[in-house]
Amino acid sequence: GLSFEPEGAEDYVSFYISRNTNGGVPVWFAQAQWAIENRDQFGRPGLIIQPQAFIPPGQTGATGLKAVYQPHGDAGYKSTGLALLPFGDWYVKIRITSRTKSPQQLSALIDGVLNEIRWPTGTTTEAPAAVPDADCAPVLDFPVAAKDAPQSSGTGIAEAFGIILTSGDGTRFMRPKAPAKWCRDAPISDNQRLYRPDGSADHYLVALGDNGNAVLVGTAAAWGFMPPSNTKPAHYSIQFVDAFESTLYAPQDRLPSPDRVIEIVNANRVVAKLNTWGKNTNIEIASDPK
Repeated sequence: GLSFEPEGAEDYVSFYISRNTNGGVPVWFAQAQWAIENRDQFGRPGLIIQPQAFIPPGQTGATGLKAVYQPHGDAGYKSTGLALLPFGDWYVKIRITSRTKSPQQLSALIDGVLNEIRWPTGTTTEAPAAVPDADCAPVLDFPVAAKDAPQSSGTGIAEAFGIILTSGDGTRFMRPKAPAKWCRDAPISDNQRLYRPDGSADHYLVALGDNGNAVLVGTAAAWGFMPPSNTKPAHYSIQFVDAFESTLYAPQDRLPSPDRVIEIVNANRVVAKLNTWGKNTNIEIASDPK
């Protein structure tokens, strides 16, 4: 990230990039909105320009999202807003806050900053059109508590190979398939929330802040890592994904609740780890999975 805040400035610009390893623009945009809406110095800002899709410079589809707020705090800010877009294997986020500009003027400034960036050429961005999140209806419930799926000495290997793909140029991490739409399910705690791809009832994502870190919960087939099996029941994986590595936890016999996921992660019940980024995948199997 880079921040442009010269002394005496009226406008403050921040520029962030993060790896695209999971989720989607609507998920990380909603998380960034929470960070703005709960920032003390903005005093519960009003959403003046609703989240809207836009076509990023050099792209052909409306893959980005933008929104602008009017702060109500006593810090002297007149407007604040953000834009988030995919670019190749990355997400790009622009945050601007102004002491003098109206929300409409700030919206135009965001567009101007995006157009001033010298975007690398020759980069292909494959992303669905961005649709702002709506609340899931109904929300997920978990009437039967999940339990550990049967484990063996090969559990870690099976979990690891469920999320990698062997191709002609070596083995690489495989990202989940991009859904057509995300919905916002129940909040868990401050800026931690459950999201569901295409309203799915058999897998979900828990966003941890607005930095791209998430926990993917569900079967490998549900996330699109592999085709469904007709020979044996699938277990449910718990996978914490950040920019460096993917950590796999004790698989479950059914879709676990967020409380169950947090319990397992906090207990550090790791079965395997593998690096998230790059063509070559290093796999670390837990010798004594808990």
